[in-house]
Amino acid sequence: MERNMPFQVGDWIQGETWDKQKIYGYVIKIEDPEDIMKVYIVDSVNKELIGRMIHVLSRSIEKVPDTVVTEEAALEQLIDMALLTKDEEWFEQLIAQLQVVKKQYI
Repeated sequence: MERNMPFQVGDWIQGETWDKQKIYGYVIKIEDPEDIMKVYIVDSVNKELIGRMIHVLSRSIEKVPDTVVTEEAALEQLIDMALLTKDEEWFEQLIAQLQVVKKQYI
């Protein structure tokens, strides 16, 4: 994967582990040397990785476009509103939309 800019702590990333498992998460720490990143995994094809922090090579990941993170955050806020208003149908629709957005990058 090609990188245009260096990574920063907090950047949302997508990519693969050393054994080619797709991951989605954010940078927790930039190790020394800078080609190794500590990443918190939010979603992965390997469900055992979700919620864990792992080390990945920077060349195996790329930044997620900001629009995706923004869209995901907006959907999560709408999900909160659906829960507050107890609108079950709207909630289910929003959850389905959120899963589509997340799967675009896994």
